Amino acid sequence: MKLIFVKESLVVGIGYAAVPAVAIHSTIAGTQQYQLMDDLPVDIGWSCKLVDEAPVFTPSTALPPLTPMTVYMAFTPAERIAIKASKDPMVAEFWAMYQLSVQLDKPTDPNLASVRDIIAYLAKPASPGPGGGILASPERVQQILAGIPQ
Repeated sequence: MKLIFVKESLVVGIGYAAVPAVAIHSTIAGTQQYQLMDDLPVDIGWSCKLVDEAPVFTPSTALPPLTPMTVYMAFTPAERIAIKASKDPMVAEFWAMYQLSVQLDKPTDPNLASVRDIIAYLAKPASPGPGGGILASPERVQQILAGIPQ
């Protein structure tokens, strides 16, 4: 039997009947616990809503975290050169954030509003502004947030 642990409508843990439910539940404070008799696919990060008091699980629409190299390679060489050469304070802040993620070897969360906003800023024209004028088109924003290499 699969045990699903949900906190704030997100699946935060999965266990099985062979694993003591109390041990798992106590390590994930404030969770609801659901037992699934069948082996329906459910994964950590999926959302959970109750329909007629029964849990319904759906895959997350959230984008996965991006490693520093994934972020770097999502930009074209021309875009990377323009970012590094820019004197725009918002572009400089983006580059500083990227460098910090490299130093700490931490991923960038493309679901954060601050990350989405700064990438969108890079796509806006510098004139009349405000915008970084770095990206060739607005479509590049979603490609970068998804970590699609160029």
